[in-house]
Amino acid sequence: MNLRNFRFYIAFFVGRFTYYVMRLFRLDATTFPGKLALNIYPDFLREIKEKIKTRILVTGTNGKTTTNNLIYFILSKKNFKVLSNLEGANLKSGIATSFIKNPGEYDFASFEVDEGIFPFVLNEIDPQYVLINNFFRDQLDRYGEIDTTVDKILNAFSEKEQITLILNADDPFVVRFADLPNRKYFYGISKKIGSSDSKEIKESVYCPKCGRRLNYEFFNYAQIGRFFCECGFKNPSYDFYIDETEFKDRWFFSIKEKEEKVSLSFNFPGVYNLYNALSAYSLGRALGVSKEELSSFISDFYFKLGRLEKFIYKDLERILVLVKNPAGYNQVLDTIKRDASEKVLLLILNDNIADGRDVSWIWDVDFEKIKDEESIKKIICSGKRAEDLLVRLKYAEIPLEKIQIINNIESAVLNILGYSYKTYILPTYTALFKTRKIILRETKNET
Repeated sequence: MNLRNFRFYIAFFVGRFTYYVMRLFRLDATTFPGKLALNIYPDFLREIKEKIKTRILVTGTNGKTTTNNLIYFILSKKNFKVLSNLEGANLKSGIATSFIKNPGEYDFASFEVDEGIFPFVLNEIDPQYVLINNFFRDQLDRYGEIDTTVDKILNAFSEKEQITLILNADDPFVVRFADLPNRKYFYGISKKIGSSDSKEIKESVYCPKCGRRLNYEFFNYAQIGRFFCECGFKNPSYDFYIDETEFKDRWFFSIKEKEEKVSLSFNFPGVYNLYNALSAYSLGRALGVSKEELSSFISDFYFKLGRLEKFIYKDLERILVLVKNPAGYNQVLDTIKRDASEKVLLLILNDNIADGRDVSWIWDVDFEKIKDEESIKKIICSGKRAEDLLVRLKYAEIPLEKIQIINNIESAVLNILGYSYKTYILPTYTALFKTRKIILRETKNET
């Protein structure tokens, strides 16, 4: 055994021991075991890549966790052995921890990767496939402006022509990758869906080639839609696209591929979830999974972990939805607005490192769209920056008599669960797992 192997196994066993100890004490063990392993052996990811035949990375801003879980579900249904960081721990430590928890040899690995560290993971994991879904502002204090993040990821593909790219053809930021010499598959939605319009916050509507303002035929949400520029920059031709949609408690839609069409459904509302399902379908086709199998797998998929996760407590739906940036938040508010049920909302805003210290992004969330919603009976603000939420809601002209501050998250969750209304709970990242744990405990105690 050489020195590299020795250090790898020492790092692995330390991480493995730490994982079991943390589980024994019911601590969150999604990142810390991997962090220890990487401190002992910084090349830990390079070693685990040798144990995986086909490696897939999923990056971008919104939808990584849902898409990654869907890819895992599809490949597992095909009876492949698959490794993945399903809990959304998308830094190097989370990827390392996924292997520490489940060591072995694998047919596939699908890892979601934080866009800020993507260039480093790309070099260490050396994937055969990369899926890029979208780019929005997310934690400006960590990443800076979107152009900076996109440039870093784009430059990381230098001398990586062997990687196959799965790209969202409806996001101008992602379309910048169309000039790469790599093999590429493009996916998109061929018509306007939903109510997104020119008033919604856009990350950029300027051409990355010439700087002119882009012309849009329609927006599906944020800057995502059908666009073109006088210089010739426009949506690439689709390899896979959605051309028919209907929402009745879940999405029913068809995906067109050349002249063939397949019908399927997806259990999650929001236009952004159509893009998530379509991106996973596109990757599946690139891997050679049949259209019929993908239709069945995607239609059967159900995902938890706070992505429109439903709980029943006192015979009422309590829905948990992670929110972390303006584009995603606006999509959630659209979902809430379309729901005619009488409801109460709990908004939780933290500013821990994993959330981003800068919470100014809440001023780009279009809370004004719910100011006249009579079906919303109460809004509770909680978390470390609850007062910031209150100020934002006040400026959105939401009646102050509807709003209450309960800073302590557990107290706020218990309070909102006491209402005899359908409940939406919208936490930022570091509040998500704590909130979910409280809801699970209360629903279990009820039974």
